[in-house]
Amino acid sequence: MSVAFATPLNHTVQTVERRPTGATARLTVGADEQVFRGHYPGFPIFPGVCLVETVHHAAVAHPPAEEGRLVLAAVESVRFLSPVFPDDEVTVELEWKLKAGAWKAHAALSTSRGRTAQVRLGYELREAS
Repeated sequence: MSVAFATPLNHTVQTVERRPTGATARLTVGADEQVFRGHYPGFPIFPGVCLVETVHHAAVAHPPAEEGRLVLAAVESVRFLSPVFPDDEVTVELEWKLKAGAWKAHAALSTSRGRTAQVRLGYELREAS
């Protein structure tokens, strides 16, 4: 599934594996990412909001149901555990759960140094337009 929307990311989140309840995706954080110009000069760290965006890209590319389109309704929980630097490869382990009629994308993000973040996003499923 190809979805186009505005994003601060220069590079594409790539699918590694698709499962019935989720997916594994990767993003190679290029040193040329625009966000490094101001975050932080002399010591570039990939912004946390871009990690949340990476999860959103993976979620939209791999919706939990075949019908309809996902609309982000809430950033329910975010926990940043370690920094992400230029040239890191971020792996997203995404799992979908249906709770109280709403879809939740649970994601664990990691680099070669270990876990970097945990993110939970809430989505509404709407009819395709």
